[in-house]
Amino acid sequence: MQDTIWQSFGADSAGGVRVRVATAILAFALIGIAITSMGGTAALALLCAFLGGALLAVAAGWRPEAGRGPLEALANRLDSSLESIKDLQWEVRERETRYRDLLDHQDEVIARRDADGLLSFVNDAFCRTFGVNRPDVLGRPLSLPILASDAARDKGTHSASRNTRVIELATVSGPRWFLWEDFALPGNGKARSETQSVGRDVTEQREAELALARARDQALTASQAKSQFLASMSHEIRTPMNGILGMTDLLLDTKLSPEQLTYARAISTSATTLLALIDEVLDFSKVEAGKIGLRPAPFQISGTIQGVVELLAPRARDKRLEIGWFAAPDLPRTVIGDEMRIRQVLMNLVGNAIKFTEEGGVSLTAKWVPDPTHEGRTVLRFDVADTGPGVPPQALGRIFSEFEQAEQGPARRHGGTGLGLAISKKLVQAMGGEIRVDSRPGSGAIFTVELPLDVPARTPALCEAWPKPPAGERVLIVLNGQVEAGLTETLLSAIGIPAARASLQDCARIAERAAGKGEPFTALFTDKASAENGASAVIPLLACPSSQSKPRAVVTIDPSERNAYPALSEKGFTGYLVRPVRPASALTQLFAPIADIPQTEGPLDPPDSAGRSPHPAKGLTILLAEDNDINALLARTVLQKAGAAVVHARNGAEAIARVREANEAERGFDLVLMDIHMPDMDGVEAASRIRALYPAGARPGANRPPIVALTASAFTEDRASFLASGLDDYLAKPFEKTDLENILVRWLGAPPSAGAGAA
Repeated sequence: MQDTIWQSFGADSAGGVRVRVATAILAFALIGIAITSMGGTAALALLCAFLGGALLAVAAGWRPEAGRGPLEALANRLDSSLESIKDLQWEVRERETRYRDLLDHQDEVIARRDADGLLSFVNDAFCRTFGVNRPDVLGRPLSLPILASDAARDKGTHSASRNTRVIELATVSGPRWFLWEDFALPGNGKARSETQSVGRDVTEQREAELALARARDQALTASQAKSQFLASMSHEIRTPMNGILGMTDLLLDTKLSPEQLTYARAISTSATTLLALIDEVLDFSKVEAGKIGLRPAPFQISGTIQGVVELLAPRARDKRLEIGWFAAPDLPRTVIGDEMRIRQVLMNLVGNAIKFTEEGGVSLTAKWVPDPTHEGRTVLRFDVADTGPGVPPQALGRIFSEFEQAEQGPARRHGGTGLGLAISKKLVQAMGGEIRVDSRPGSGAIFTVELPLDVPARTPALCEAWPKPPAGERVLIVLNGQVEAGLTETLLSAIGIPAARASLQDCARIAERAAGKGEPFTALFTDKASAENGASAVIPLLACPSSQSKPRAVVTIDPSERNAYPALSEKGFTGYLVRPVRPASALTQLFAPIADIPQTEGPLDPPDSAGRSPHPAKGLTILLAEDNDINALLARTVLQKAGAAVVHARNGAEAIARVREANEAERGFDLVLMDIHMPDMDGVEAASRIRALYPAGARPGANRPPIVALTASAFTEDRASFLASGLDDYLAKPFEKTDLENILVRWLGAPPSAGAGAA
């Protein structure tokens, strides 16, 4: 049976077949081992089986003629498979060659290490960079010639599979910086993983970064130097300007001939203009240097608007312009924002409007409006409107640019640097708001500022503090000024009071017609000129509300016209208001019971028209610490004219000694005016030591004298810095006589100005 089997394979004898079978089995085993070591797939294993079978057949003495049909087909398939294997081997070798060529042509340094840390591959860039031959380094550990490591620029990528660092290496071209990255390559099957390292030369990039850092440091240093220069220049310019303006003010208070008076006023006007220009340039420089510091805090928006308008009212009156303001009754009494920056913007806009307006007037209004960019949010909107010539269309696009003005060329009528609006725009943008202008030539201009301001919780509206008009009130407005009339009508309409505007010629007829219809007016709101020229004829036609003792007739007057009110009172007028009119004061005069009307409302005015004592500091002793002789003379003269006894100290140490001496003599000082920049000891240090002479917790104005900074450092942050350093108040040079007197009023209780009255 066994021989029959071997004979079926075509063997001559059983022994010869066994030899051939053994040979076939050995060949099969060798091929299987080779394929396994190469990581062969199932297809290759099957192919191996076919090859083994063929070899087995050959070893058994198989003859082609014995089974040419199926065995010949098997041989053909085996030949085709062998050809495919050869093709695959060639393709693998080709891909490996391309891969190595690709790595060799990379600019990055590339090295590969096996699981034992020995180099299995390095590219040409590696050999060129470190001056080595590939055969000399393969099979050896990787040893990098590290000179330094840049921890500051380390990319910070450290993990089990990836590590990145910035190192300086010694190369044939000298020291070079590399971004060096080590990462593990995934293994195939049972093969142990390798590690590949890639180094990218970042020397030029690093040098550029270092150059940029040096440039940034230089820019910061230059910016700091610029800020210091600006602060120094501001101080040095303001110190002599204080003397010029202050002494001119004192000169104007003396008896001068008409010619001398003209010259003195020209000096004062020119010096004030020069100071304004210098302030604009310095402000713009700070804005450009990015030194805008916002300090949001709660403040009363109506007080800010009122302060701006009342401060600029004298300038408007000098040009015979009207000026007024209105705050919507639904505005919150308190908002959160940077009051100083908002005030600066409004001062710029209102001041500009006065400057470019020749007839009519200027108004400042405030109200809440929906934010067009954020649904559900409201913004505080300020409108500064004027009756000037307007802004030409070609100038609208550049009016907020630096050094630009609506008027160009040598024929322009108004001077200036063209920086006010540019500064205002940058400030508004810094506060997250928007500024724009709407104008047509010949129709005036409206500058609009919208600011997103927060409101403290449970803040009442402005109208909560306003008097509540009785039912049935109707007001007749007879005012020559269209701006003043419009603001008054807007105010009354906002609180729901019917009002009608009438000319002086028609006011009596309109009042009589209203009375005949059973809808009489209950109040008259007019101005001094109209009151003196016939508006008083309306008073008998007014009806008296049941809650009032008599109909109201209120007249508006300029600050210098208070002495005209007694005569108007005899004509039936019940009260007066000093321009610019405060909305709350107007409503008080029109609707509050006479017994509730305060006798001292209105803006602060010069001493000669304010009803204030001509000697607000009479009987007071004031210490003046000032090292500049001219500024000391100015301050001493103003204080002495106000009735104060003045003790002068030339530096901080002397000021401390004078306070100590006065305390020992039990006569103390009522106020200390402290210059900040003084030799030997500055004002801040001197103020600190003076406070130390009094018990802890002593309050300025009560248990110790207030210490007021008297300084030419007039930037907003300077004021905040001095107050934070412990000084109690701040007076910037150059100061006017009224500024110093207002300090006396604030701290020493001098009588305030009278601004409104009632008959």
